[in-house]
Parts: sequence; C-alpha cells; structure tokens
Amino acid sequence: MSQQDPFTDFQRLATEADQLARDLTAFRQELNRVLEQNAELIIENKHLRGRLDQLSEQNEQSDKPEMLPSRRNLEKLYDAGYHICNMMYGARRENNEPCAFCTNIIYGNGDRTSRQA
Repeated sequence: MSQQDPFTDFQRLATEADQLARDLTAFRQELNRVLEQNAELIIENKHLRGRLDQLSEQNEQSDKPEMLPSRRNLEKLYDAGYHICNMMYGARRENNEPCAFCTNIIYGNGDRTSRQA
C-alpha cells in the first residue's frame, strides 16, 4: 500500500472484499446445491439397491422348481428353526443347524417310497 493515497488503497481493498463476499456467497449456494443433489442420489441409490435385491430374490425363487403350498409351509417352519422330520418333529434346531431329513422332505424328489417305513 502506498502511503500517499490511503483513501484509494481503502477503496481498492473494500472493492476486493465485496468481490470476495460475492464469490463466497456463490460458492456457498453451489455447495448447497451439490450437497442436496448428493443426498437425493444417496436416497435414490438406496431405493434402487432395495429394488435390485427384490428382483434378484424373485429370480432366485423362480429358478427353484414350483413347490406345493404344503411344502412351502414346511419350509417356513424349517426356516423358523424347527425340525419337520418325523424323528424330531417340532423340536428346535440347535443353532439352526441343517437337518438332512428335513431338507429331504422339503426339497426331495417327492416320491413316497423314500419316506415309507
């Protein structure tokens, strides 16, 4: 700064400060717009991932052979943690361990000869 004209120096600094304030305001507005857009994209991404999971689950179910309603009910009981085989029927499965007899009843080939005794 020159010592000869302090008023001119003051005017120049005031003009620069005003410009800086305008630039900061514009930057704040742009930052808010970007943050809002980011929040919207996060929400949209969450919804799309949920829909993708639904579609993949439907595809997995459609890949399975069609089950009779009675077998679906047995599958629900088995998934809830209970035995459905005739040896342990109704007993709770320890730590949800798989049971070969139960899974054979649900997913077996459906012939009655393997279950008749």
